[in-house]
Amino acid sequence: MADAPPARIAVIGAAWWSQGWHIPQLTRNPDAKLVAIMQRSEQPTAAKYLDVQLESKTQLKARYGVPIYSSCEEMIADEAMMAEIDGVIICTAHSVHASMGKQFLNAGKHVMMEKPMTVCVREGRELHAAAAEASAKGLAFIVNNTANFREQCFKARECVAAGELGAVHHVLCVMYSPLIGLFDDPANDGWVRATGTMLQDDGSGNGFGWGQLSHAMAWVLYVTGLDVEEVTAITHRSAASGADLTDAVLVRCNDNASISVSAGTVWPGNEHGDDKTGKWFDIKVFGEKGVLSYCGDDKKPESGRLEVKKMDGSPAYMHEGGFLMENTEAEGHGPESLQTFITACRGLPYRNSADHNVGLQAVRFLEAMYRSAATKAAARAK
Repeated sequence: MADAPPARIAVIGAAWWSQGWHIPQLTRNPDAKLVAIMQRSEQPTAAKYLDVQLESKTQLKARYGVPIYSSCEEMIADEAMMAEIDGVIICTAHSVHASMGKQFLNAGKHVMMEKPMTVCVREGRELHAAAAEASAKGLAFIVNNTANFREQCFKARECVAAGELGAVHHVLCVMYSPLIGLFDDPANDGWVRATGTMLQDDGSGNGFGWGQLSHAMAWVLYVTGLDVEEVTAITHRSAASGADLTDAVLVRCNDNASISVSAGTVWPGNEHGDDKTGKWFDIKVFGEKGVLSYCGDDKKPESGRLEVKKMDGSPAYMHEGGFLMENTEAEGHGPESLQTFITACRGLPYRNSADHNVGLQAVRFLEAMYRSAATKAAARAK
């Protein structure tokens, strides 16, 4: 299988992230082939904050020379086209992730879903069930939490699973992003306005949590294997947009383990400016035998590393690969998550560190976080 043919991949949704990352990365990757695009509107748009003009469907067709469809239904109805597709990358509004994911899993295709997996627990469970059934048939379902596919994440998971820390008692999860311009402006509608099942009684329900914190929590939940049970949250919301700008959260998990979350978009700088500022992370997993620590600036690998220190004074473990969390590089063949998806589509062995189980846990946490903050009371995870 080492000389398996390139993965034939269709991209569903051709807005900012697809045009800047997924589509060009697929075309540069020798192990992949872009075979189709689905984009509903003629002119995709990006958040006002980004100040970019995206190419139209007509321009994308001219540039890449592949069929472009106006709906998933139209693509799936084209039997000849579907026979040429191994997998799809779904990069659309969060609210349609579940329906689109189920459509393509049911059509027998591998799926890579942009995070968050869904913004509704009920829909998340439905998609989880579909992905579990598809997995039993050999299909991959991957959530695009890029940090989960870095070597440091695998090492951290192996350490916890091997019992190096003993039973996990508590986790500290800190994440701050330099994206205030994105979440504090009502013009960035899709990032700040709660709609559908996201909407809470006080008008909250969208912002930094769904947009960014989903990354860090997917890492924590995969590494620790904890199951979210109850969430108590306080969020500070933008007076202009209504989005949550900071999140303070205490999570009760199985076996009385806890996660303390401090997160927000109030880190100075601009991740997408000329002088790109990184996100700041500080993750610590405390167990009965020791602590795993991973903190740093995700634009500066030299800013940190993965370490494990033991209570008994035995030698600490230190991973020398530096600090690598989210992979947002636009150049090259794509982040490790995309390369893993390509590998799966080619029928080769792969390691899935952001599957439907991790995706659902993150959705359960975030939905309960917004519900708790709105009601000013603890919320049981659904």
